[in-house]
Amino acid sequence: MVMTEHRVATHLGLAASDYDAAIRRYIPAYDEMIATVVGIVGTLDAPYVSDLGAGTGALGAAILDRVPSARVQFLDIDPSMLEVAGARVARHGQRAELRRGSFDDALPACDAVVASLALHHVPDLDRKRALYARIHEALRPGGVFLVADATVHEVGAAHDHIYHRWAAAMAQHGIARPEADALFAQWAGEDRYYPLAVELEQLRAAGFSQPDCFWKHGPSTVFGGFR
Repeated sequence: MVMTEHRVATHLGLAASDYDAAIRRYIPAYDEMIATVVGIVGTLDAPYVSDLGAGTGALGAAILDRVPSARVQFLDIDPSMLEVAGARVARHGQRAELRRGSFDDALPACDAVVASLALHHVPDLDRKRALYARIHEALRPGGVFLVADATVHEVGAAHDHIYHRWAAAMAQHGIARPEADALFAQWAGEDRYYPLAVELEQLRAAGFSQPDCFWKHGPSTVFGGFR
């Protein structure tokens, strides 16, 4: 089954060019989350990186900026996002590659696979585990898979606590609680967040023997594993 095409304009009601400013209002500690991924990728030797659901290219561009030996393939199904990403990384020349495609496409052999706020668009656990297995297969020995996304319990006190913290972080950017709740309800139509423990279980089942959480701040999480 082909993955349903996801476009930021319909999902968030934003032009691709406005996405970078808005995401910092919506996602707690966004810059720290991105920096965590970049720091881990930077420990690799001249890595070839696949950025899944690259969007405006914020994560891949940060890797190119801060890891001079890296090359990054930007994969996204939304051509408007790839256009923005291409303009952002044009100064990096051949170190940056743009590719239109979906998560279901074959992955190239690489040293790192990264994804920022993208894989919550894979709602089915069987499909997510299959994607994780393809990523494990594509990684060279010593390579790493890093996901920067939200992890949230689906019900209960822990769920309520995380959403309270999430709304409080949005309030610091002028988003009142009723507006935050409306956004959460809107995103729920396309996004599927799983608890961190569930994500780590899927990684282990896909072949990552030591899945781990590398950083967490409220809902914002960096998790993954080395091959």
